[in-house]
Amino acid sequence: MRIPSGDTTLAADLVTPATPSGAGLLFVHGYHSSRRKQTLRAAEVSERLGHTGLAADLSGHGDSPGDLRECTRQDYLRDVVAAYDALAAADDVDRIGVCAASYGAYLSCLLLGERPVARLLIRAPALYIDADGEDPESRRHLRKLIDTNAALANLAAFDGDTLVLESEHDEVISQASIEAYLRAARHGTHRVLAGANHALTDESSNAAFLTEIIDWFAGL
Repeated sequence: MRIPSGDTTLAADLVTPATPSGAGLLFVHGYHSSRRKQTLRAAEVSERLGHTGLAADLSGHGDSPGDLRECTRQDYLRDVVAAYDALAAADDVDRIGVCAASYGAYLSCLLLGERPVARLLIRAPALYIDADGEDPESRRHLRKLIDTNAALANLAAFDGDTLVLESEHDEVISQASIEAYLRAARHGTHRVLAGANHALTDESSNAAFLTEIIDWFAGL
């Protein structure tokens, strides 16, 4: 499907179950990623739990138009809100959970201040509050796209359950970022994907992540 977002149009996939549960699950990918793997996860969730799933490419990612270096934090938040609204408008959806990773996890915490969310899963959530990194120039750019206080304040005010899922061998997200989200979450649970790196490049890590998604959103 295509989702209007400001002056642009996002590419997205809507996955509908044979027997709807009444719940919707919004998947939000990270920076320099796309909806591809999220759509596969949405299909599994739809089949196993009956949740309607939606995965969209943010501006400048995947099949959505835009220039990464020109997109702002507000552009990306607008995209996530537009994707949420498209899912909320789908048939048989009366409550929505959010499953997000990395920069998408940060954006999902901003979404908490804009729309009602029933349950939240944030994997390897980004804040980039650490000064160093393997790619300092990219880190500086990403920090311009992040308002740490807004994300953590929204999470602290969120009354739903939050799973903070850490990758054991994450080479991108610092422990300080993970701990900041955990301190902020009012109803937070912390789990670690054993052996996983940031991008979940091996099959076992992807399978473990899918298991966590199914378990966390089974009661949505």
